[in-house]
Amino acid sequence: MKAYEKTYEKTEDMMMRFTVFQENAALIAAHNQEARDSFLMALNQFADMTFEEFENVRLGLNFKGSRVQAAGDLESGPQHASAFRYADSETPKRVDWREEGAVTPVKNQGACGSCWAFSTTGAIEGINKIQTGKLVSLSEQQLVDCDTKNDMGCNGGLMDFAFSYVVENGGIDTEQDYGYWAWGLPCQSTRAHDRPVVTIDGYEDVPVNNHDALKKAIANQPVAVGICANAALQFYHSGIMTDTACCQELNHGVLAVGYDDGDAAGDRNGATPHWIVKNSWGPEWGDKGYFKLAQTSKQPAGACGIYQAASFPVKEGHSNPEVPDVCGIFGFTECAVGQKCKCDWSLFGFFCLAWECSQG
Repeated sequence: MKAYEKTYEKTEDMMMRFTVFQENAALIAAHNQEARDSFLMALNQFADMTFEEFENVRLGLNFKGSRVQAAGDLESGPQHASAFRYADSETPKRVDWREEGAVTPVKNQGACGSCWAFSTTGAIEGINKIQTGKLVSLSEQQLVDCDTKNDMGCNGGLMDFAFSYVVENGGIDTEQDYGYWAWGLPCQSTRAHDRPVVTIDGYEDVPVNNHDALKKAIANQPVAVGICANAALQFYHSGIMTDTACCQELNHGVLAVGYDDGDAAGDRNGATPHWIVKNSWGPEWGDKGYFKLAQTSKQPAGACGIYQAASFPVKEGHSNPEVPDVCGIFGFTECAVGQKCKCDWSLFGFFCLAWECSQG
């Protein structure tokens, strides 16, 4: 309670949560003592929650084997490609897009099943940085509020649908302009439709159940992936998760930002080959918000099902459209392209009450 500033309204609530905490602590201790796996679990901010409670607010990938249906009508359109563009790509032994500046800091989805939106923005942020040289944090809240044709906000969604929405909308707004609230709100149409700062041309699915294809895709850009998250991931702390701790029914969207093949000869300290994955449960969770997942698996769909629903956005150009300058923290006033906001009347020089536009 002290570590995570938790309070409970009633003594009965606190005792019930303490019972859950004890059960989770016993689960974690047993796992770490057995040392069967190459990862450790630890008490964290979710230790007073059962997994059933946890999955209701922290997961949210609506997959259900519907990936072909998700592509649906899009397969004949410009958004969705039928061929895998990275089929002939080389794969270095190690890739980490964080080192290339193509990954924004770890975000926190809060008590909202919007993992799919964070996976989507992370993938678009990555390809935008690769193509334009600029890393821009993008708006998950826009997807939660406005991408409602097939996705369901805090009740879940799928990255393929979200990529298609961004294409059809003409882009996506920034995190700064369209901030995150962790619950669904009415779509802010001006921000969503009139101020898209990053565009994509489409998306592609990585061939299913194909280890080499996923590696080739990640070698070229961060990739949105679906996984099966369970109590082991809820309390993941460090190390490499393997088949023995994984499930296969996809329920969580995350972002693969790299991989490490290790090396039997020892130049990578004999590390188990693994994927490097960015989560959306805050930087206090796991390994500073990340986890590692074994590349080797006895399952055709890979450890935690990671080969089942991997996809990535396509951006062909090296620029984005110019957008109006937005005045003030509420953004009610905006200036035409080429003009800049200028405060016309401020309160004690700190808070602007009226804006005007001037030539940039």
